[in-house]
This record gives sequence, C-alpha cells and structure tokens, in this order.
Amino acid sequence: MFAPVDHSLPGASAQIIETSEETIVYTGDLRFHGRRGKDTKKFVKKAKKVSPTTMICEGTRIDQNENITEADIEKRATKIISDSKDLVVVDYPIRDLDRLLTFYNVAKNTDRTLTVNLKQAYILNQLQTGDYPSLDDVAIYVPRKNWGLIGDSYACFDGKWLPASEIEKLDPYYIERDYERWERKFLKLENTITYKDLREEPNQYIFRCDFFELKELIDIKPEKGIYIRSMTEPFDEEMLIDYKKVKNWLKHFNLTLIKGMHASGHASGPEIIEMIREIEPEKLHPIHTEKKENFKVLKDDKIKIINPTKETLFK
Repeated sequence: MFAPVDHSLPGASAQIIETSEETIVYTGDLRFHGRRGKDTKKFVKKAKKVSPTTMICEGTRIDQNENITEADIEKRATKIISDSKDLVVVDYPIRDLDRLLTFYNVAKNTDRTLTVNLKQAYILNQLQTGDYPSLDDVAIYVPRKNWGLIGDSYACFDGKWLPASEIEKLDPYYIERDYERWERKFLKLENTITYKDLREEPNQYIFRCDFFELKELIDIKPEKGIYIRSMTEPFDEEMLIDYKKVKNWLKHFNLTLIKGMHASGHASGPEIIEMIREIEPEKLHPIHTEKKENFKVLKDDKIKIINPTKETLFK
C-alpha cells in the first residue's frame, strides 16, 4: 500500500507491505514541516495501526534539530526583494514545485512576476492542478539558441547578418527549428519573455536561473542585483567546484549572494525519533544516513536496531 507523504518533490510516498510472515513499513523520503505535512501524519497513523515487524526509515537529517519552512523563506525573501529595485535571480531545484510556489508568492508580494524556464513551464503544463500556479500566472523565459533569432537586434541566419526588421519577416518555421519539439508550443504564448525584457525592466521580474543558465546573464547584462540561492549547500567535491564557479559569475555581474534560503525535504532528528516511537516497529533499519549512531536513543524503547550491511540486506 502506498501512502502519500510530504517531501520537496510532488508525488512522494511511503509504503506499507503486509505478507504472511511480516509487515514492513518503508518511509521513503519525508518531512512534517512542508505544505503537505498532514499527509505524513496520516501515514504515521496508518503505519501504527498495522503493528509493523520491520521499519525501514530514512535518517538524512537525524543529527539536525531545526527546520526552515517555506513560510520562513517566503517572509525573508519578500523582505529582501522589497528593498531592491534591481534584477533578482533565484536558483531552486527545478522539480521542487513547493519552492516554485514560495517564490511565486514572493513575486506577488513584491509586485514582480516569477519567471520560469521552458522545462518548468512544461512541468506546470503537465500538472495543471490548482495546487500550483498555471502557465498564465508566470512569465516563461525563452533563451536564444543556435541561430539567436528570438529577442535579438541582429542574428546570423543562412550566412547573413539580419537586423530585427528582417528577422520578423522570417517564416516562423525557421525560428521553431531552433528549439526542441516539446519547446515549440510555448514560443507563441503571450507571457513569454527574453533577455531584453529582463535587461530593460529588471525590477519587474524574479528570474529563476540555475547553474547551467547563468550564461543568460551575458545577454541580460545586469548592472547589479541579488542572487538568492534556495537549495541545499554543496556537500561533495563536484558541487563545491560548481559553487565556486557560481560565485565567480556573481562577482563578474555584481550580484549579491543570499544564502540560507532552503527548506529541507527531510524531517529533523526529533521528528524522526518521535515517528519511530509512535509506529513502534519490532525491528528498525536506518537508511539514507551517515549518522546511524543517532538512532541509539531508541535502545530503551524495545526496538531492535539493525544497521544495514550486505549480509542483512541480501541474506
């Protein structure tokens, strides 16, 4: 049985498996402090009712006690952006639609429009639910591609440099060929914008821009502004290298870095321990954690803690 839970990505679920020999509860990734915390609490009640023999529990943040919520981010970001008249750039995970909703609210609070890229526009179009903004509620950023026929004053086409007046006369077929098939349906929407819009009216938008889109700043040419990093801090060598590159981009374009704007997709340590005690499994397998020793506080709860090894997993 699948049980919906709250996580930073939509559609997350825990699982309850009942067999003739035992009942297993698997938490998957979950949290209590997000927009769907009630789903996680419902799962805990369902899991308790089946009296599981085995519980497989994530422990990503078992060593952390505090939570930053989406409401916390919204409040702080609104204050920061309200005091700015310059370009606002924000980076958050493309599939984290709760974070999209947070910055959509921030944009409304600060009389700006949230700008998403074509991939996020595709996601919103596929969902079409009342839980998230519709395509009409956001601006869709269309980047220049190989031929650069969108948003430019001059572009090289068929070996010739064409001015804007000539570009406008081109058959739309040629413009569309510069984009993937799935992208083309968004090009003609009235709420699409280009780098020119961000350059000319930087105080009208919140520009969602990830690491691979920082090159768009070359066309936007901001004089100054702020960059809100709303994602997990780097935790491996590759991420640290990318983070250093980001800071170099920001320094070049005079964008002030704002950190500490991330709400984790995982429950805190106290919440995890309380959940386990409420469900009361006979055996507990901690996974997805580097701090398995933090589960030892359960030793007096008559729960047998089994740290996964190759032997315990594949015997």
